[in-house]
Amino acid sequence: MNSSPGETGRDTRRAVSGYALLTAGILFWAGNAVVGRAAAGADIPPLTLNFFRWSIALVFFLAIFGRSTWAQRHLLWEHRKFIVIYSILTIVGFNCTFYIALQKTTVLQASLIQSILPVLVLLLALVVLKSRITGQQWWGVVFSIGGAFLIIIRGDWEVIKSLRVQDGDIWALVAVFLWALQAFLMRYKPPTIDIIPFMTALAAVGVTIMLPMYWWEYTTIKPTPFTQESLMLFLYLGIFAGFLGTTCWNEGTYRTGPAQAGYFGNLYPVFAGGLAILLLGESLQWYHMLGAGLVVAGIWLAIFHKSTK
Repeated sequence: MNSSPGETGRDTRRAVSGYALLTAGILFWAGNAVVGRAAAGADIPPLTLNFFRWSIALVFFLAIFGRSTWAQRHLLWEHRKFIVIYSILTIVGFNCTFYIALQKTTVLQASLIQSILPVLVLLLALVVLKSRITGQQWWGVVFSIGGAFLIIIRGDWEVIKSLRVQDGDIWALVAVFLWALQAFLMRYKPPTIDIIPFMTALAAVGVTIMLPMYWWEYTTIKPTPFTQESLMLFLYLGIFAGFLGTTCWNEGTYRTGPAQAGYFGNLYPVFAGGLAILLLGESLQWYHMLGAGLVVAGIWLAIFHKSTK
């Protein structure tokens, strides 16, 4: 049965809004790796960083959307198994492993490893859902990864020679697998639960699970340094990376589908480079422009491919 013009229009608007949300989410996350790496210099251990990130985010979720979350409490309880599993995977699993990675490796290498995200999401769809992947989609992967790679190495092949496999790289690889899995599993989010109550529940479950982990790290590894610097880092991660970024990313993934969302991960080094130019005074170089162009071209090829029968 063919879709009516009205349904087609709604689907198009839903997809376009999803792409906008994915882009916004990546923009909010662009400073996450830099902040996570800066936390190591500020003597903030990774589990502590993640606990305060989501504790602050949860305060915002409850203050602004507590009423709507309470209104859907029966639906949330009905789907509690999915919510708990998804929270363990994302709020706890991905973020903790990523912050551990940033304590042990460079932002450069962590970003380089993250560039394989689109391939992982496509492979999950191919293996689990038996989805058909077109040649144009694969070209989109090649272009977007190539653009991200060019920005990461700053257009200098000599940078590759300075890279060494470290313990943190293994953690970063685990983190990107968890990110791909969370993007894939978003397709199974119960449609009856709105994204804001869903995210509020995820944050609440995550903070509850993180509390004993934080206390263990506080008492056995390193206490939390409450300084002006650490508080600023916590606030950035809680408000922008936690509250805004994750909501935009998950809602965008839900609207567009995990395979489409995976390509947007390669906007990460584009936005990170742009923020460095705007906020840190770094100069605009040819590889920024060429790399960004390749990433955008890759995303365009991948998400606007023609379906094959």
